Amino acid sequence: MGRGMLGLGVGLSLALSAAVAATRADLIALKGGGQVQGKVVPDPDDKKGERIFVVLPRGKTPLTLRKDQILDVLAQPSPLDGYAERRAKLAPSAQADYDLGVWCQSHELPDLAEVHFEAALKRDPDFADAHRKLGHVEHDGKWLTADEQRRAAGMVLHKGKWVLAEEKAKDDEQAQNSAGFASWVRRIKVLVQGTQSESPDRRRDSIDQLMQLRDPEAVGPLVKVLGEQDQDLRTMLAQVLGEIPGDAAARSLVDMILRDPDDAVRNVVVDRLRKREEAIVPSRLVKALKSSDVSVINRAAWALGRLDVFSSVPRLLEVLVTTEERVVLIPSSRPAYPGYGQPPLIAYNGSSAAYMTGPVVGPGAVAYGAFVVPNVIGFDPLNGGAPISVGDGMTSGGVFGAGVGADRGPQPGIVYITSQNVEVRTALNKLTGQDFEYDVAAWRAWISRFFNPRPDPIRRAPQP
Repeated sequence: MGRGMLGLGVGLSLALSAAVAATRADLIALKGGGQVQGKVVPDPDDKKGERIFVVLPRGKTPLTLRKDQILDVLAQPSPLDGYAERRAKLAPSAQADYDLGVWCQSHELPDLAEVHFEAALKRDPDFADAHRKLGHVEHDGKWLTADEQRRAAGMVLHKGKWVLAEEKAKDDEQAQNSAGFASWVRRIKVLVQGTQSESPDRRRDSIDQLMQLRDPEAVGPLVKVLGEQDQDLRTMLAQVLGEIPGDAAARSLVDMILRDPDDAVRNVVVDRLRKREEAIVPSRLVKALKSSDVSVINRAAWALGRLDVFSSVPRLLEVLVTTEERVVLIPSSRPAYPGYGQPPLIAYNGSSAAYMTGPVVGPGAVAYGAFVVPNVIGFDPLNGGAPISVGDGMTSGGVFGAGVGADRGPQPGIVYITSQNVEVRTALNKLTGQDFEYDVAAWRAWISRFFNPRPDPIRRAPQP
């Protein structure tokens, strides 16, 4: 074997030996057969000395055994020897547990390290170094675990994995397309057909069966079948959903308020929502205030006012006056580019010239266009290379006039539309008893000084 291969072999042997030493532990033979690897330490809570702990190299919970269950212990040097010695001398303080956890971490005993970091926090909940070792993050004066961080970020535990709430909703929606969902859809379609039957008995029976639905699994099929029907059936949908318990029905009712075009249907929906207490109702309506659609903002505000959601007042103030950005076609008011430079020439066929327009920026997109100048007979170097077109006119001296170029017609541009949202103002009036019209500064001053988000007095039990 060459020196290079010999060195490699020795290096691998040392590495493997170190790995084995880090993971092995005493071999403990049990009566009746079987064995475990670990380190025997006394049980501090056993005054009679009949029980012992077996600390494992992996895992946070030691085994508890009776002494008479152990047949023999074959000692094998390992980091658990040093751990047992330090544990026996451990002082009852957060710092001592933390220091032992750091020692465990440096000797490849990660599970035992967590045990002592957690023990340090039990002794001192504000021990910052122990929090950091456990991956906790401080937020608004409170230490959050990994799971709490995920919840604060809007994630939920779904099928054993942390996902965004939107992903869970999408997965749930896809799950609805199962055989059970299809079965519900077929059943509801039959009932809807029955409501339109010429037989009074069948109509009455079909309506009764629809109105008696209480299964939350029927919510999606109900919305699918009835959501795009006429006003009477959509009103029935609101009535049926209003009697089905759970967040799914509440969410669908809120969506009807935001989506349905008829005031009569929305009035029925809000009457049903008054009887519900799901937290998702006000939170979903408040979230809708962030919509880019002014009609959705006003419908959400209308519902918040009707449902007496006093806590929504600050959010309503944010959308009392909104500004919307739109890309529109703006009529041209002068010839193209006279004296202002020339856009890039794309093509010229001897009679017409094609030019690229500047970029138009929209939400998440940038677009370029083009325009054509017809009857081009040349390009004027004194006017930024503008096209010289037939019929543009000459001076008596034979010099082309300054107004050279063709009218490009309407051009895309960005305009800003400001809206004073009537339903938002009405909701603010109802929830505060005040009216500062659309004066945002006056509203903000009053809210900061006088607004009480919980106007109803706290109910107290009768005193003896």
